[in-house]
Amino acid sequence: MAKIILVSKHVNATSWQLAQALKAQQHEVILLTSYGETPRDTSGIEFMGYFKKWSFLEGIRIIPGLFGLQPQILHVLLDEDRMSPAQMVLSTFAKSHPTCVLTTSLLNIRKGLSRRNPVRYLIEESDIITCPTVEALGLLRGLDVRSNRQGRGILPPVLDLKATPPSEEAVESSELHLLETLAQKPYVVIPFNEPRFNPESESFIRLRTVAQKYKVALWGTYSHWSLRDRKRFAAWMEEFQCGDRWLLTGPLSASLTQNLLQKSTALMLAGQQFTPVEMTEYYLRAIQSQAVLILDSRQTSVHSDLWKNTVNCWVLNQGQLQKDLIKLLAKSHLKLPESLSEKLAEDRHLIDSSMNELNRLYNKALNHLR
Repeated sequence: MAKIILVSKHVNATSWQLAQALKAQQHEVILLTSYGETPRDTSGIEFMGYFKKWSFLEGIRIIPGLFGLQPQILHVLLDEDRMSPAQMVLSTFAKSHPTCVLTTSLLNIRKGLSRRNPVRYLIEESDIITCPTVEALGLLRGLDVRSNRQGRGILPPVLDLKATPPSEEAVESSELHLLETLAQKPYVVIPFNEPRFNPESESFIRLRTVAQKYKVALWGTYSHWSLRDRKRFAAWMEEFQCGDRWLLTGPLSASLTQNLLQKSTALMLAGQQFTPVEMTEYYLRAIQSQAVLILDSRQTSVHSDLWKNTVNCWVLNQGQLQKDLIKLLAKSHLKLPESLSEKLAEDRHLIDSSMNELNRLYNKALNHLR
């Protein structure tokens, strides 16, 4: 197997799980990251917590050490479509090294790949490019790729199903009151990240539509709202006879979040804008708590092999969300015939397929260098 240097600014769920997945595939993995990011338990993965500012000078200084390591693959992990001077230096090192494959994983395209964006040129020079969805990969069409052998593939953030679910913690009185209040009626959990109240917004109309059938637990807070907006929102919900059919959870501990999702009728993500990393985190929480998921057709492009509408989740058409939501809520219940957590426990290839595809791209690129 190959010696891989994985470059990531932070040791977060995405980079850590990718490093562990690569190690599980028998690769030798070195995680090059920021100073102070090395965890206590490295799980046999070598860490180089070197960068403080990710500056051009720091990038130049580490190059002799990288020559000594003789990596076969330099894999740059970008959370967004922007990069630091040090990452530019490292990618230049990989391209100048005749036996090194430059791989770039671009997890989210937020601002676009204009000619002023250095990420555009990184993608054009890379031997392998991965994106989390087919849609994101499609945004790379038309770039002036240097090699006609460039490998492209789908690599969503890794779903760490081996992660231990949060342990039970002592429940505070306010949290206990929340659980007792919700236990009185069936409820749907909706992540709540709205910057302000806008009664014309489709997200608020969907929220109200759900509240007319089920109680709604808004997973988040509106502490950043003005007092006027809070009063307007409460009055608006009251106007549609939903005044007692919603509540805000506020910040929740990991164990209380799992408890909230376990006892819910469904977790509704449909219609909201999340990055692939955020989507994967929601998926993991739902799978661990065996919560029913309500998604839209655009969201199912992340880990697309997992989702079967009406079998292990509910999928609303992105082009007619409100219409499909009304149809769904007209059902007598939202139970599904198949539990995704049980299915994945039986059938690991649904999770391993993306890593197998990455290995195929690695091997193909290395064979071209020989």
